[in-house]
Formats: sequence, structure tokens, C-alpha cells
Amino acid sequence: MKRLFSIFTACIYLILIGASLWQGFLLLRQLQPRYGGTDIAMIDVMVEGNVRRPGRYRVAQGTTQFEILQVAGVRPTSDLSMLSLTAQIDSSGELTVGTLDKAVGMSEESLSVRLEFFFGELSVISVDGRSVPQHERLTISPGDRILTEASSQAELSAGLYSRIDMDNFAELVFDKIGVAENERILTELYQKAGACWHKIVYARNSELFRINTIPVAISVGGSGADFLVDAQSDRITINLMDGLLLVERTGGGEAINMISGQSATIFTDERPFQITKLTPDISINEQFAQLSREKVNYLSRQMPLSILFCGTPAVFYFINVYYDRASYTVVHLPGELLIEQFANGISTLDQAFLYGGPVMVATFVERILDTRIPKYIVFDKNDIVKVAGAMGGLQADVDRGAASYLQRAAGKQKLSDQALVRYLSPSISGIEDARRRQSEMLKTLFNGLQSRSLIPTLMLADQIIGSTETNFGATEIMDNYGKFCEKTNWHYRELTIPAAAERRGNRNCLNPKLDQCKILLNAYE
Repeated sequence: MKRLFSIFTACIYLILIGASLWQGFLLLRQLQPRYGGTDIAMIDVMVEGNVRRPGRYRVAQGTTQFEILQVAGVRPTSDLSMLSLTAQIDSSGELTVGTLDKAVGMSEESLSVRLEFFFGELSVISVDGRSVPQHERLTISPGDRILTEASSQAELSAGLYSRIDMDNFAELVFDKIGVAENERILTELYQKAGACWHKIVYARNSELFRINTIPVAISVGGSGADFLVDAQSDRITINLMDGLLLVERTGGGEAINMISGQSATIFTDERPFQITKLTPDISINEQFAQLSREKVNYLSRQMPLSILFCGTPAVFYFINVYYDRASYTVVHLPGELLIEQFANGISTLDQAFLYGGPVMVATFVERILDTRIPKYIVFDKNDIVKVAGAMGGLQADVDRGAASYLQRAAGKQKLSDQALVRYLSPSISGIEDARRRQSEMLKTLFNGLQSRSLIPTLMLADQIIGSTETNFGATEIMDNYGKFCEKTNWHYRELTIPAAAERRGNRNCLNPKLDQCKILLNAYE
């Protein structure tokens, strides 16, 4: 029970760190600072046009367009380009949503091949004969040759879903990677030697994957295939576990369509193809079992916990935790960050959230930062009130400007409910002070997580977790909390996405500098 208690404690703090970030959206687009009273008037907003639930909405003064559209519901063809989603509504009026010619979506990502993981001795040689330094997530270029030595194995990714596992003494050359040819997107490689396990899954109908060997060319049909190719000096053997393959002799002549459960042996002396049933003693999983074990061990030791925090309306943070280095990184992602280069009909991150929620936002952030984000947490301002109230308030060092606004004494004290929401707002004394207060609260919460100085009850933890939108599971929380407790001297850092200001319609947006964004996380390690 004590162990489970600690697990829920960790989850509480993780959520609280996210909760404190919610008010960051006000840093994006804010009206002039206001001083004085805290009474909130109610106003009427008429929502018209291409939304799921048009009509009149009665909202609190200062509600953003984002929050109103979250309730009204956008459609895949809703046109948000003329709206400033983080702008606050201060008076009654209308909010009109136009219609796009076609539904929004993500642009097709160019196909790439990467060295995902390897153990033992491996060489990557470029087309000009230069040896390329090997590392995980290394991008393979056309013409690159990959060779594994004795007692070595490697895993390559091809596109979104395909994987190629190389056994020892295997050699591959990637001749074409995502090349448009005869209305297909072709990836073609030459397997010169050794055994390779090809797990090909097409992300698009236009994709074509082909493996060339000395005696035959192998083309993957249908939606993909799962097969092993063992290339020896006098023959190749193809074991097809699942899918459809077209096998053609080099230079023309004999050709066959292989189906699931077949094995083919093709000799270099042009003997006829020998087709048999796949024998039950063939175990490819066992052949590559060490690669699987080594990769799992590596991921558990080296790979970070990566989380996308979505604080509605329209603030996003990428949280990256490296347990082996005791490093905790938070990257601020403004809602008006441009994603046009990756999308059709979507301009900014906050628009992406309205169209597709945290999953769509995570997909865009993955492309910008060149990383993987498997987990997400979504918070709104009502969650701040619930969490702060349930915890009996959160400690803050209230400055004089905030004290006057909140009508309480300056100095260290606990804030809860609406007092905490107002404390984090730029409405007190401007954007810079709000940024400072937000940063201080982040560090306070992180220090609390590290020292475990605050201990909520199990009932409280269950209540908060149950009301939060997240894809975390109890087992993952247990594992991550255990790894967090193993380290003591944690390094905490906050980063801002490299971007240049640009105008889009009536919005001031930020265009990410992709070359700098893709190395942002590594540059500070």
C-alpha cells in the first residue's frame, strides 16, 4: 500500500506541474494589464457559421475564442484562419466561422530510413566511401552501405511503420529512398549478404518497397509483408510469414507470387525456383531475440519519458525526463507556433488542438523537435481550481503587485482556487511579471516532487487522476516513479522554441526555425 501511495503521489505532482502552466496561454496574446477589482461580468456571444453547435453562448468576460469554439465544436472543414483564438472576448458580439474548400489534414511526410538501434560492431559507409559515425536515430542516405560484423545485429526503420532487422555479417545498400517513380513512392535496397528480417507496412497506397539480390528482385505487394531474406553466395532463401511478394529473376524469365506460409530457395545457377511450405522449426523471433533484449534494456536505461502537456486554452509544453542523467526539461510551445509546412488547412498549434486534440498536436511537435512523444496530459483552468483546493493550496511568494490585486499580504503563503488562477494571470501587472511568477511556480512544484515534501491522500490522488485526460497507465506510473526516486541531484531547465515572428492574417505568429529546433534538446545536454 505504501508503494502504491508513493506512485499516486508522483502522478499528482506531474499533473500539478502541468496545471501551473495553464496560464501561459495569456502570455501569447493579452490585452492591456488591468488593475483593481476581480468581479467578472457575463456576456453573450453568438457563434455562427461552420461549427457543430451554432447558437448563443453566455460566457464570462475574458473568455477566449478558443474556449468558446471548444464548446461550439469545430468541423474538419471549419475555417479558423481569420480568428485569433487566444484573444479574449470583452463584450457581447458575434463569432463567425467560415468553411474550407476541403477538410484539414496532415501533409504527407517524406519517407526516410534510420538506424534505430544496434549492438556489436557495425559500419555505415557513404556513397563517397566515407565512414559515417554510427548512433541511434542516424538518418541513412541513398547510396549508404550498412554492414554488421560477427555477433552484431541492427534495426532500421523505413518510413512510419516498416522495420528491417539485420543479423550478423549482413550487408545492405539503400539505392532509392522515397523516390517518385511510375506514380509510386519507391524505396529500393540491395541485400548483398546475410539474413535480414523485413517487416514492411505501407503507410500509403502509393508506396512500393523492393529488395534486389544477385538472382532475384523482391517486390512487396498488398499493404505490406513480413518475411526473412537470407542471401548466401550461391542462393537466397525467402521465408514469408505474412503478406504477398512478387519474386522475379534478375534480367527477366521466371517469376512467382509468394503467399503467406511459403518458403522459396533461388540458386544463382538459374535452377528453377524451389517453393515449399514454411517449416514450423523456423523461428525468426528466436534468431533476433538478442536484438530485442538489448533494445528493451537500452530503451529502459537511455530513452527519456516524453510528455506533451496541453493546457487549454492554447498553451503547450513538451516535457522531457532523462532518468540516467537526472535531467528534467520543459520546452514552451506557443499556441501560435506555425505548423503550415506539415499541414493542410491548419496554421498553428492551437488550431491543431481544436481539430484533433492532443494526439494531433503531438504529431506536429514530433516533426518540429525531431523526437517521439508517446504520452500526453490535458488540463484546463477548472482543473487548477480542483487540484489547488484539494491540496489545501499551493505555496507562492506573493509580490507586492500581486498582493494588492489579490487583496492580501505580500510574502510566502498558500493560494488556492481562483486566487491561484488570478495570481498566475498577466492581468495583475503585465506579461513579464506573469512569466516570472509562472517560472517560480514551476520550480516550486518540481522541488516538491523531488523532495516529496507534500503527501496527498490516496483518495485525493485517485480523484485527481480519474478526472484528468491522459494516456498514462498505472504500470507506467509505477515504473517512472521508481526511476525518478533512484536519482537525487536533478537538473531542471526551461527552454523556448527557436522561432521568428511572422504575420498570418490578423495574428502575430511564430515560425519555428526547424534546423535549430531539431537539435534543441541535444544542444543543452
